[in-house]
Amino acid sequence: CTNMGDELFHDLPLGESVETAPGVAVERRSFLTTTAVLFAAAGLPGLARARRLDPRRDVFDFDDFLREALPVAKQFVADTTYAGQARYLHALAALAVLLEDVPQPEMTSKGNGTFIGANEGGDPFNVLHWRMEPGSKIGAHPHIYGNVVTLGLAGEARISNYEMVGARDFDTKEAFVVRRTVEQWLTPGAINLVNLERGYMHGFDAGASGARGLDITTRIREKRPSPSLALDKPRNADQGLFEAHWSV
Repeated sequence: CTNMGDELFHDLPLGESVETAPGVAVERRSFLTTTAVLFAAAGLPGLARARRLDPRRDVFDFDDFLREALPVAKQFVADTTYAGQARYLHALAALAVLLEDVPQPEMTSKGNGTFIGANEGGDPFNVLHWRMEPGSKIGAHPHIYGNVVTLGLAGEARISNYEMVGARDFDTKEAFVVRRTVEQWLTPGAINLVNLERGYMHGFDAGASGARGLDITTRIREKRPSPSLALDKPRNADQGLFEAHWSV
């Protein structure tokens, strides 16, 4: 339910405080401000543009993103544990969500209504720019050497993440079981994360309006060919388990 205090808070300008009860003051803070404070506390360089940004009227463009994100990425990329990757990916995602759009580069058709290009990235990540025609698919596949922040820019696509149950084996010829860890609609401003320790496979199904977005990819392991995931049949629908095999 909504009360007068809720309405007063939502009408409060960012960064200003109001006394809601004797001795109790509330300050409205944006997600961006909170994130910038956390980064500053961690001793990270950069974020000057992000700290000044007023999301009500300012534009955060791709050059701003690179300027802010590259120092953060260099600070966090060395820790490749699950927790280290999670911190790295969420730090990049906190800046990527500020992007309303990114110029489309020249794109190459990958067949079946999907197209891929690249925006200028840097060290340590690269930025793939993809587009999907309505109803097209990008089959589920594992990320073996690079983790990913996926950002939706236009349209919508259903994205699903999977991981193998038990020990990972990307070369096995035998059937195995996977768990679906995430199923979401990727819309403009939405984020999907691929950590090489959890939910490291993903696939896309474009909606009726097609879809476009970015894959901010960071290689942290030796590069090698990646197979495609083929789902055979559900093993336990309630637990998101499926029988599967690798398809070349």
